[in-house]
Amino acid sequence: MRFFSYKKHLESPDGTGGTKWLTTFNDLITLLMVFFVMLFAMGNMDVNRFHHFQNALQSAVGILNPGEHAPIGIPAVNSDNAPVDSATGNTSSDASEKLRQLDDTQGLEAEYTKRGIQLILNDELLFASGSSRLTRQGVALLNKVVRIIAPLNRLVRVEGHTDNRPISTARYPSNWELSTARAVQVVKYLQKTGDIPAGNLSAAGYGASKPREPNDSEVGRSRNRRVEIILQQKAQSHFDQ
Repeated sequence: MRFFSYKKHLESPDGTGGTKWLTTFNDLITLLMVFFVMLFAMGNMDVNRFHHFQNALQSAVGILNPGEHAPIGIPAVNSDNAPVDSATGNTSSDASEKLRQLDDTQGLEAEYTKRGIQLILNDELLFASGSSRLTRQGVALLNKVVRIIAPLNRLVRVEGHTDNRPISTARYPSNWELSTARAVQVVKYLQKTGDIPAGNLSAAGYGASKPREPNDSEVGRSRNRRVEIILQQKAQSHFDQ
C-alpha cells in the first residue's frame, strides 16, 4: 500500500523545501495591512492638518521652492507625541501655536525656505526712506514679532535688502551700508526687547543683490525693500545659504 507523504509533496525538486512561497505570502499580507491602515487613517484625517503637514514636509525635503508661500509654522500635532527639539526643549506644536499668532499681521509675510521659517517685514513700516531708525509702526511690528519668537530660542538671522535705486549720503555711501545698518538695528532691538542671547543672533546686509521682483516698477521695488528674519534650528549654521 502506498501512503501519500505530505512533507515530500511540499518539498521542491531540489530538496530544499517548499517554503519559499512564504516570503511572497508574508510580503502580500504586509502590503494589505499597510493598505488598510492607510484607508483607516485617511478616513479619519483632518484635511487642514494634512495640508499643513504636506507643506512642511515639502519644505523639509526641498520640494517647496524658496520664496514660495506656505502657511506659517509647523503642523499641529498631539502634544503627548510631539517631537522635542533637544536644543530648545520646545515641541513642534509649541512653535506652531506661537507662530500662528503672527497670521494676518499687517506688514509681515511668511515663507518656507531651505534655511528655515522666513518672516518678511515691510521696509516702509520699519524705516523712513534712507534711514535705519525704526519708526513707531516698525517698533509696534517688532514688538509683536519678538513676543512670539523669543520663547522659541532659535537661531535668528536678520537680513536687510534694498531696491536698486542708488543712495549716497554721508552716513550711507551705498545700499550696502544702508541694508546692513537696518539689519543691525533690528538685531539690537530683538536682543534688547526680547532678551534674545547674542549668540543666537546674526545680521547681514545684501543691498540690492537679492531682489524678490524685478526693479522695473514701483511695486517690484517696494517688495524688494525689506527686512527678513530667518528662524533656524540650533543644529543649523547661521550662515547656511
